Amino acid sequence: MDADDERNIRATLATHTELWVRHEMHRWGTYFTEDSDFVTHRGIWWRSREANMRGHLDVPESVIAQKRGYTQEIVALDELAPGVVLAHTRWHWPGHILPGAATAEDRWGYITLVLVHRDGSWLIRAAHNTRANGLDDFAPPRSAAGTG
Repeated sequence: MDADDERNIRATLATHTELWVRHEMHRWGTYFTEDSDFVTHRGIWWRSREANMRGHLDVPESVIAQKRGYTQEIVALDELAPGVVLAHTRWHWPGHILPGAATAEDRWGYITLVLVHRDGSWLIRAAHNTRANGLDDFAPPRSAAGTG
């Protein structure tokens, strides 16, 4: 990938993140191919741009209001073939409060993206969001530690 492609990909993903934060999901969705795949951090697999946008629109207003603190940075870009790039981003969402939850959490994770160059633009063909500090903790509960 040449310097112009890298610069354009970085600009594309920066705008994509800004649209996410502003919850402009219809514009955000235009950065995906029509046949794109998106796997959420909860394992939901949307198999089209339309399904992806609908799924991301369906969130409570209280969560939308918290997006202001969300950030995403590119941590790796690798050209897989001419016009195909693998990108890894790290996201951070501090002070996230789920509806009905009593306390806020600082959430973070990674998104793996496959971008394709089509008609002069870089578009997301596939994305997989993984929450790195999720609830899956296989350590014994604190109250059970040391008991036997």
